[in-house]
Amino acid sequence: MWPRPHAPQVMHAAPAPVSAAEAGAGAGPPTYATTASVRPLISGRVNLNTATREQLEALPKVGPALAARLVAGRPYRTLADLDRVRGVGPSTLRLLAPLVSFQ
Repeated sequence: MWPRPHAPQVMHAAPAPVSAAEAGAGAGPPTYATTASVRPLISGRVNLNTATREQLEALPKVGPALAARLVAGRPYRTLADLDRVRGVGPSTLRLLAPLVSFQ
């Protein structure tokens, strides 16, 4: 009488291939796509000493709380200064190193 219940099917799209430059083999800072309606919050390297909280939150593994601690811990001169911030560990440092600058 009643229709048989069924679970929805989730279709996953194949991820886009990663180029050598995106995989970290390139020497330059990463670039982000721009369209007519979407502009990235960050482009190239983010200066930790001048970036807004929103720009810091656009970085991987950085949420609102860590962004606030990063702003409060300024100025930064090296990755060692960044390592002293609570919530920034070795894996976060590895991710952020190619994305940030200190000038």
